[in-house]
Amino acid sequence: MNTKNKPKVFFLPWDRHKELEKLIQDSSAVSGIQKNDYVAVKLHFGERGGDGHIKPEFMRPILKSIKNKKAKPFLTDTNTIYHGPRNNAIGHLEVAAEHGYSQNRMQVPIIIADGLLGDDYTNVDIDGNHFKSVKIATTIRKANRIIAASHFKGHLLAGFGGAIKNLGMGCGAKAGKFEMHCSVAPTVEVRNCVGCELCVPKCAQSALTVVSKKIQLDKNKCVGCGECVIACHTNALSITWSEGTKSVQERFVEYAKGAVKDTPCFYINFLNHISPNCDCMGMKEKPMLDDIGILASVDPVAIDQACYDLVVKKAGDVFLKAHPGIDGRIQLEYAEKLGMGSRDYELKNV
Repeated sequence: MNTKNKPKVFFLPWDRHKELEKLIQDSSAVSGIQKNDYVAVKLHFGERGGDGHIKPEFMRPILKSIKNKKAKPFLTDTNTIYHGPRNNAIGHLEVAAEHGYSQNRMQVPIIIADGLLGDDYTNVDIDGNHFKSVKIATTIRKANRIIAASHFKGHLLAGFGGAIKNLGMGCGAKAGKFEMHCSVAPTVEVRNCVGCELCVPKCAQSALTVVSKKIQLDKNKCVGCGECVIACHTNALSITWSEGTKSVQERFVEYAKGAVKDTPCFYINFLNHISPNCDCMGMKEKPMLDDIGILASVDPVAIDQACYDLVVKKAGDVFLKAHPGIDGRIQLEYAEKLGMGSRDYELKNV
């Protein structure tokens, strides 16, 4: 088989995860970085109460390699649209520090890329099918280069999330996150509601009210973030398995394209603690399968496809089992269609 023109995805098995520096070297992860470049290392600091996020010890070799190039790395993420400590930069930095991500410990700045309240963004023209421009966090747009460090795991709306979701949903400012979620509203089964009101404070848009001990949803206010679905334990609120979820995937792919427009980016995916849901959930979840390894590539489509393939080879499609009706491959197909990369790749062992 001719692999000459296929993007390379470098693979380090998990039992050798302490050799991360070799993966960085072999994959040329930092080869293009120049002296004094501002390098945004985009990751998810994890939500309070959760434990699946990438741990600080895995970031240190990456940061060291960047510093060796005499560049200026910083760790970064954006604020959330759901209620919680990461809804603003102060709470976000506090959670990051609780998880070991502080400037003192990491020896690099920790910057919340869309500002104090999540409204600091730059419009980036992309001419997509859903968006003609996207709202990308200004700090990320000002960086000379991006390294996206992503925890590959399941996701309530996307089936799974990796490099593409880390870029798209993770680099959009709050207004952008609203745009990406706007096509999905939960299904309401009033007969299942017990009037506990656990979902009401989870809605950042005040779209939920309880009348006569039954939940009511104002769809004109709903942005489809899914927090109420997570809070509901009686199945009164559930995700609408429809075209909307396909649309959400396409929307965050377009945001991912905008996030790296005219900015070189390299991708490192961690296939460990592969949980059913996103690290935003803020809960401890049992992994669906054993840890697999760490992957690196210049191609976001190839690396996510490789991660998916490795998971399926090892344990079957655990993402589809966790989220019936949600095909995460939609994001890969759409990203390839938009010219972001190739689903056909060459896997190279480190």
